[in-house]
Amino acid sequence: MAIIKGEALLIGLHPDLVRVIKRAAMSIDFVVTEGLRTLTRQKQLVAEGKSRTLNSRHIKAKNGLGHAVDIYPYVNGKIVMDWAGGHFA
Repeated sequence: MAIIKGEALLIGLHPDLVRVIKRAAMSIDFVVTEGLRTLTRQKQLVAEGKSRTLNSRHIKAKNGLGHAVDIYPYVNGKIVMDWAGGHFA
């Protein structure tokens, strides 16, 4: 199992979060799509309706690190991004 792509997106994240992501990758395949974000990027996501807050844990905190990632499962050679009824389709 592995992080299929996006390991570079773990740069700038809190080391504990990076350890959790790498540990999860030992059991399941997934894709990291976003890690640390700029405030500009977060504003863009809010404007597009893809996020609801400018107070995201993706943005660098006072400790200089991000505390969130976006991940999606990787199943049968495909990134699964469909969310239906609270479960990935």
